[in-house]
Amino acid sequence: MQSTIRVIVCVCLLAIAVTMAAFTMANLTKETPAPGDMLRLGAWQGSVAVFDGGDGTPRSVTDITLSSLRAADRALIERGVPVASEEELLALLEDLGS
Repeated sequence: MQSTIRVIVCVCLLAIAVTMAAFTMANLTKETPAPGDMLRLGAWQGSVAVFDGGDGTPRSVTDITLSSLRAADRALIERGVPVASEEELLALLEDLGS
């Protein structure tokens, strides 16, 4: 009886280990954008702007003025905020604009 329980426990632990390894491999193979491909929110002539990677010229300038932001948000934008996706960009702009 005890040996049967040990076998069942070992099989369960093996199944858990295989599942965890599969999830780890899936996460490792996800593509992350190269630093030059990432978007960045930053400051441009008193407004929040969207930059392509390390570019110095914005791809677009928003109607959100730096003076309308809270001090903490303004400081983040002035330093530059990396953005990994268009969805994240839209969410950040929505938060800053409200």
